[in-house]
Amino acid sequence: MSAFAEYRQKAWPHRFTVTLLVGTIAGGTPSDPKVAEGWLKTKLSDRDDLIREAVATTMVERGITAEEAAKEVDSLKHLNGFKRDEKGLYIEGRQAKAAIKEAASVAGAAGKLPLKKWGMTGKGLLGYISEHVFVLEDRLYLGVSEPTGIVQRFVHTWRGSGIQYEEYVENAKVSFTVVSDHDFTDEQWAMLWLTGEQQGIGASRSQGFGRYEVIEWERLK
Repeated sequence: MSAFAEYRQKAWPHRFTVTLLVGTIAGGTPSDPKVAEGWLKTKLSDRDDLIREAVATTMVERGITAEEAAKEVDSLKHLNGFKRDEKGLYIEGRQAKAAIKEAASVAGAAGKLPLKKWGMTGKGLLGYISEHVFVLEDRLYLGVSEPTGIVQRFVHTWRGSGIQYEEYVENAKVSFTVVSDHDFTDEQWAMLWLTGEQQGIGASRSQGFGRYEVIEWERLK
């Protein structure tokens, strides 16, 4: 416990509990190579259509034989997922903080939030959000012990074409605590979160994953 715990409420007077209902959240943590290899061997067959397509693409891209392309594709199979402990799957609090910062940046660029003159020193929006809004929890649990499924897609690297496998969870409820020493207005919070709902949280947001609704936003007293 901090030696200054009795002053914590004064230092961070604005506290909220928030719950996000995420339609489909993707895991972005690389799995242990040995674990991933074992999983892939049990789930995939030589007739896997995506692998055959990747081999053909690699043959064309690299001008190599089918056998050489198969070896290369095999070496570029990756499994990304969620971290786990005895309570189940989780994402990290820093990912929620990153989502808040991204939402603030996008909202500011659209004029939904002022870009400048925040606080007594007149800082820019993104720097101010980074220094004055925090997520307390380190682990944000998804409420499940196993993913809903695995999605697979092509990836292109400097080494050639490969296949990315990602765990995903559907309809995940993610709850955490947000604290701030700045008294943002209700409208400012709304602009941030309504923007964030479309930007998403977690991995592969460019692929449409991670969009959410804020189903709870309550000020703690």
